[in-house]
Order: sequence, then C-alpha cells, then structure tokens
Amino acid sequence: MSNRIFSSASSKFNVARVLPKSSLNPTQTRSLKLFASSKHALRRSTCLITGASRGIGRAIAVAFAREGAGCLLVGRDESALKETYELCTSARGSVGRSHFVLTGDINDPTFWSTLEKDPCWKHENGRLDVLVNAAGISHSSLLLRTTQAKVDDILNTNLSAAIQASRFATKKMLKNSAESASGAGHILNISSLLATHGGAGSVAYAASKAGVLGLTRSLAAELGTRGIRVNAICPGYVETDMTRAMPYTAIDAALAKIPAGRFGTVDEIADAAVFLCGNQYANNTVLNLDGGLSAV
Repeated sequence: MSNRIFSSASSKFNVARVLPKSSLNPTQTRSLKLFASSKHALRRSTCLITGASRGIGRAIAVAFAREGAGCLLVGRDESALKETYELCTSARGSVGRSHFVLTGDINDPTFWSTLEKDPCWKHENGRLDVLVNAAGISHSSLLLRTTQAKVDDILNTNLSAAIQASRFATKKMLKNSAESASGAGHILNISSLLATHGGAGSVAYAASKAGVLGLTRSLAAELGTRGIRVNAICPGYVETDMTRAMPYTAIDAALAKIPAGRFGTVDEIADAAVFLCGNQYANNTVLNLDGGLSAV
C-alpha cells in the first residue's frame, strides 16, 4: 500500500490524514526519515566525550555505549579512563562497537592536532558524529583570594578547551552528509546553573560556564544550516566528586533551596544527553536540570 498516514489523538480529537506517497515533497520525506531515526540516533555513531574519566562525562559515555555508539574517551587520568572503557565495553548494546582511551591535555592545541592522526579513526572510518564537552574543573573562593593562575586554569579547561574541541569536531563533521537521517553531527556542551544565576565564590567558574552557553548559541547559528546541531545542558547540584567535596553546611543549605529536595544524579544528566542526541529538531536548546532550583 503506497499511502502514508499521519495521525494525532487526544481526549477530544482523533484526526487522521492520508497522503499519497507521491504527494510528499523532499522536506516532508526527510522529516519522516528524521522522525524514524530519532530513537536510534546513537546506534553505530562515533562519539567523542571529554571529561570521560568520571562524573557526568563517564555517565554520558556509558549511556551512549548502551545505545550502540562507539566512544572515544578523552581525559588526563588514564587509569580512570580505563575504568570508563570497561563500563562502556560491558554495557548492554555495546556488542560489536569499539571504544578508545585517549589520554592527554585538552588545553594543549597539539593534543587536537595529534588526535587527528590517531589510529582510532581507521576503526571509525574517519567519521565523528557527536562531541560532548563535559570536561570541567571547579574552584570555590572569592575573586580577591583567587590567583590569576587558577582563573586561567578554570577558563582554559572549561571554555577554551571546549572551543578547541568544537573546532576539531566541526572540521570532521562537515565531511559527513548533512542529508543523512541524523544530520552531519551534534555538539553537546555541559554548562552549569551558575552560568545564568551566579554565586559568591564562583566568579571564574560561573564566567567559564556562561561562556560555554555563548559558545553553544553562536555555534548553533553558524552550523545549523550545515546539518550540525549544538545544544547545552545546565545541571544544578549533581552527585559528583565536586559536590561531595562541599562542606556539610553548604550541602545542607543547597538541599534546603532545591524544590526536589535532593541533588541530581549523573545518570539523569546522561539521559538528557541521549534525548538531545535523538531529537533532530533540538538546536540551540539549553536544558536546565536542577530539580527546580532555577525557579526559586
């Protein structure tokens, strides 16, 4: 039967419209392909995740592997990256996919030029589908007590490295076909609630994460017409090494403000990452995951 059926239903309406296959224009045909592929956007894709050694980056890598993606795991701590590698390899859905540990300093431009020549690309046919900028460091102190070296370290790791990674990924993604079912690629940046709300003792960190949102919006405008989507997640308080290092009094004060009454989990952030990769209409999306903290 050569008919396509579009239907929508609610408690009051049940409407069906039948369009002959021949009446679909190229845009409608591509939309159907995008819709059909959205649930499996990560299957057989190649994903590069910075900050994959722990926390949110690790959780995203494992979630992607579970969806059938091959993961390039980037970070400084080789031992921790190998732990992430084992989790990815054993993840359900990862059968037949290759994962790679890539140890280095993402602040160093030579890391990215060297990565271009890494043998891992031979296994992935030189293709990169998804970049996740999850690497980040935090520091809590008043600006007057923060050394310039620490400010530079935070800005370089959280923002400058994300820019370098995005440049690297964009060059590879532009070689992909923008007309493929999943587009040419997807860049996902991990920002922070502090990017929009600020907070005493977090000047450098908040500034770096606000810069990540600027990077997201500008890249979305630059690359959207080329089939590359760019989105961001703004986590609030999440159970990671960063929050576990907080003083108990600070943890109690934070919990008292969060309407959900708890910190988020890295798996909840990873679920959102999978969603943004699959939703082909998501571009310049900034997704708050803060238990309602941004509303109070």
